[in-house]
Amino acid sequence: MNTAEINNVVAPASLDTPRKVEGTILPLDGGRLYLVYTAGERANHVDGGMPEGGIQLMGKWSYDEGESWSEKFLVRKMNGIPNVMEPSFVRLPGGRVLQAYMQWDTYQAGEAYTGLRCKMTHSDDDCATWSEPTLITGSETTYFTTNDHLVPLSSGRILLPVLTAPDMTSVRTFVTDDDGRSWRKGETAIRAADGVRYSYPMAVELSGGTVAMFLTNSSGRMHVAHSTDGGDTWSDVNESGLEPCPAPVMVRRVPETGDLLLIWNNHPQRTNLTSAISRDDGNTWTHYRLLQGQQGWPIERTSAYPSLAFSNGYAHMTWYERRSHPKTGAMFDLLYRRRPVSWFYEGPSGSE
Repeated sequence: MNTAEINNVVAPASLDTPRKVEGTILPLDGGRLYLVYTAGERANHVDGGMPEGGIQLMGKWSYDEGESWSEKFLVRKMNGIPNVMEPSFVRLPGGRVLQAYMQWDTYQAGEAYTGLRCKMTHSDDDCATWSEPTLITGSETTYFTTNDHLVPLSSGRILLPVLTAPDMTSVRTFVTDDDGRSWRKGETAIRAADGVRYSYPMAVELSGGTVAMFLTNSSGRMHVAHSTDGGDTWSDVNESGLEPCPAPVMVRRVPETGDLLLIWNNHPQRTNLTSAISRDDGNTWTHYRLLQGQQGWPIERTSAYPSLAFSNGYAHMTWYERRSHPKTGAMFDLLYRRRPVSWFYEGPSGSE
């Protein structure tokens, strides 16, 4: 097996589509990788923020474990408003692929979260064609999630952690027990303490079947809650000791070892993407490794929204890198990284 590391810009920004952002990778048989990511038009704000329309899902194939990638192609398009963005995958034991994504039905100035919905589609032919989408979340409340956040459990249940907008103080799961044909809300929500706002939640199943929910937030410390009933009810949150910025984190179990692999911004701002390993279900973290470092001060480039997939001894990752641009406000390149799983264990073994 070729253990060479790969570092490339898999979807570079352009003046026409300066936002190549949230990605997810689905490994398939024979070394194939299916990448889907959000591609957006020029923002209407000078800071490069969310455009009012023109966001769609684009895809690329790799047939050699990430050594090379195909030309881009359209996965799902909505003309103008609404937008589609932030994809996630789960492959079921029978081969069916579920894809979740966010759809933005309407845009109202000053109401950034109005009309956001989580939707689901499926493919029975290795992502060549997709079913008509169905709704995961209801319309009575605005729930949103981000890329690569569908979580399969050993019981067969699938979770989608969501954050409630616009207050950002409540997190819950939507669950399916019938392979995505129907969804319901988990029984209870995780509620933030007074004055605390949550960022995107990320869940992972621990070694004994308990589910842990990782919650970056405005307090400066990672919060973690636990569920012993598959994401229906949750314990009180506790602080993990990690100090992330309030940006999405990624955590998965390493197939070869069963350990947890965490990727997060180990910095108050969206820089210094870092990985760490936990051999005790998240109680302690070791083997810290820098994936994307700070390139100067003041910070000129930031990196965030990581995705992570494992295949044949490799970890396949994406995240965006943001840089300022005079014509668009900002450019967002989607970066791809491949590392042998052993790479994550080469950092210092002591706890941080």
